[in-house]
Amino acid sequence: MMRSDAARNRAKVLAAAEAVLGEQGPAARMDEIARRAGVGVGTVYRHFATKEALYAALVSARVDLLLQEAARLRTGTEPQTAFFTFFTQIVADAASKKALTDALQGAGVDIKAEQTDQRTQMREALADLLHGAQRVGAIRPDVGMPEILALLRGASMAAETGEYSGPVLDRAVAVLFDGLRPSAISTAPMPPA
Repeated sequence: MMRSDAARNRAKVLAAAEAVLGEQGPAARMDEIARRAGVGVGTVYRHFATKEALYAALVSARVDLLLQEAARLRTGTEPQTAFFTFFTQIVADAASKKALTDALQGAGVDIKAEQTDQRTQMREALADLLHGAQRVGAIRPDVGMPEILALLRGASMAAETGEYSGPVLDRAVAVLFDGLRPSAISTAPMPPA
């Protein structure tokens, strides 16, 4: 178990790294991250041997926060609201992590391979929220996880590219949500055969 001062330093380094990476992109330097965190560069390297390890830890920390939010929503929010809130938060997170994703890919880090357990946990959390919303009639019963994952990936990729303004993305997600609601079953046109 990590000492409390070491845990605080690690958290400061992660917060500083996210800020510096957001400003400077993949060219962010470890000494600048250390300066912003208020620690020595040796402290940064004690926690993260390489810049890639630091960036991978940042991605992992972000996913952990999303998983914590899913748990909070499952226990403290109405099912019809919990699913839509979580979906929206995942898309918003995608919009804010582009520099981090670019930095990891540029360094040859396979994000998906690094997050195997977290990806499984995210799918389980999303499935649980989906089923809860379906039980109370907030989401069409004919929608399953494959459709949700495809929609989430598309919305997240649109957010991540930064090509769309916040209001456009918000409206697009609202339209997507309208299509998930049971009322969309009877009003949706049939696709061409």
